[in-house]
Amino acid sequence: MAIGASALGEYLRARRGLVQPADAGIAPEPGRRVSGLRRREVAELAGVSADYYLRLEQGRDQRPSEQVLTAIGRALQLDVHAMEYMFRLAYGPDVDEPPRSAAPGEDLLALLEHWADTPAYITDGNHDIVASNYLAHRIGHGFLDVGGNNVVAFFDAHTRAIADDWEDSAAQLAAALRFNSDPASPRLAEIVSQLTAADPEFETVWRRHDARPLSDGVAQHFQEGFGSFPLRFQNLTIPGYPGYILTTMFAEPDTVGVAVLAYLAAQRP
Repeated sequence: MAIGASALGEYLRARRGLVQPADAGIAPEPGRRVSGLRRREVAELAGVSADYYLRLEQGRDQRPSEQVLTAIGRALQLDVHAMEYMFRLAYGPDVDEPPRSAAPGEDLLALLEHWADTPAYITDGNHDIVASNYLAHRIGHGFLDVGGNNVVAFFDAHTRAIADDWEDSAAQLAAALRFNSDPASPRLAEIVSQLTAADPEFETVWRRHDARPLSDGVAQHFQEGFGSFPLRFQNLTIPGYPGYILTTMFAEPDTVGVAVLAYLAAQRP
């Protein structure tokens, strides 16, 4: 069952606007005012009629074929993750994809607390934090506690002030939120509304409709007495808990982060 033809149409319009004609092999045109590709150009590149492609963008075709969607994805130069997201918009979750499970149980909560030297937390598809251990609480200064949201936290003024390459990281995190979430989720709509009202830069990156997972990276943190320091993070899917992601953080050897984690772990009650 399709999530909504209007959602697919909105996605196609956004991605069409990001493809430069020259990158699609279209000769420069003096006085061209269109940002990205025209509908007609996408249709020609995909080998479909201009009228049919128009119906897709307007939400008047409820069930495009996989062959057509694949051709359109190639015309829009979508990568594998963006293509997967487009198919989810058109058809809903894969029929072979297990349903999203209940929140992780006591076994996983115990595992997080067992990692006394490793900050770790678990998020759902909307990036709401459903489990978090002591070191994640201390490193995140409360932003990584249960009930928080790590996308909302990243757009907070405190994070913005200490993060390196904040703009790039914010765009990556917004793309991960779009990729991981259910497009029809009321909670997602609530998060997007909150961030759009609070931060124009979120609205800018969200309008791009980038959708891709975020597997790892480096995040900047701050600790009184130590200053600013980086920690690496790794995002892992959890077998048996579809839709949830386990994030662990660690410091590179011989860095300030090692000393900070040891200091905080020693303070654990």
